[in-house]
Amino acid sequence: MFKNEFSEILSKWLTSMFPTSIIRSEDKRIEVYEVEDSYSIGYKMAYCIVSCSVECGEELSECYKNVGQCLICCVENGFIPTYIAVPERCPRMKRLERTLGAINLPMGLITISQNGEVKVTVKPHVP
Repeated sequence: MFKNEFSEILSKWLTSMFPTSIIRSEDKRIEVYEVEDSYSIGYKMAYCIVSCSVECGEELSECYKNVGQCLICCVENGFIPTYIAVPERCPRMKRLERTLGAINLPMGLITISQNGEVKVTVKPHVP
């Protein structure tokens, strides 16, 4: 699955969940911002996904690098729901599921199937 297609699928999925929010897609991150005050230009990040579409098949260190970026994003933004997104056929899928499911990390795992179906595989353990 190509990087642009991956981001597009995730953006459409987030738009269906957050129809009145602002969704920004940049590099490997897709962020959802809620308007704090309808009369001002204040926004608050409400949701973040770090996609691991291209790097998933490479070295395990690249996969863990994305997990680290996801964790940093979560902590820096006040423990908002943060996910790492991977293709369903990712060779590192079982290891990611075990790691994120066994340790109470404040981030979850999203998988995307070949036909574009988005599924939350592991929910984040947010304090």
